[in-house]
Amino acid sequence: MPDATLADRYFWERHANPRSVWTLLVTYPVLVAAVYRRDRRLLACVVAFAALNPLLFPPPEDADAWTTRVVLGERAWMDDGLRSSSANAAFVALGAPLNVFTLRAAAKRRLLPTVAGTAASLAVSLLFFRQLARYYDRRTASLDPAADGRK
Repeated sequence: MPDATLADRYFWERHANPRSVWTLLVTYPVLVAAVYRRDRRLLACVVAFAALNPLLFPPPEDADAWTTRVVLGERAWMDDGLRSSSANAAFVALGAPLNVFTLRAAAKRRLLPTVAGTAASLAVSLLFFRQLARYYDRRTASLDPAADGRK
């Protein structure tokens, strides 16, 4: 892929690997736990892992995996412009303050709000993932009428 940018080759293509997506998703509760426990070493490891994650996995062989389509949908949404999907923007508008709430509860060592916030953040993330995969499927179908008609 000679015309691919560095971001394409070293981030997006590799991040589309399902193992990259799932390991990043499970990194979030570990991040929250590191903040809750005030464990700087664990926090540093989580941040380093999250930063290096896309480099650890090869690009996927195809776009059949649900999580691959999630990442491709995220990329397509960004390429189309963030205003191109109000549903996607709504998930970001909901998820960002929820993550702030969760991390703040963890920093204050408030167990119940931390656990509830973590669970809610993961649920919103998975719903957002579903939305992004659908966005990708719709966009692909509109660009190529012969494309697989996933719903």
